[in-house]
Amino acid sequence: GSEMCIETEPGELLKVAKVIADAKGNVIKIDHNQFVSINRNAAVELGITLEAFGMEHKEEILNAMRKAGYNPKIIQTTM
Repeated sequence: GSEMCIETEPGELLKVAKVIADAKGNVIKIDHNQFVSINRNAAVELGITLEAFGMEHKEEILNAMRKAGYNPKIIQTTM
């Protein structure tokens, strides 16, 4: 599995989950933290643990997320 972190607008959890599902990724766990950034815009940080079938598949999922306008950061990868 891999853990990644992204910032989104509030209410975008379903959209994020759909992007991952469409790329055939399997979401194992989501940590959802809402916070207010310095410029007073509400943002939501999602920590997503997902299962991918090999490194190539993981890159496909990350690319799908980037295409959807997200900037995923990999926190940790476990075999």
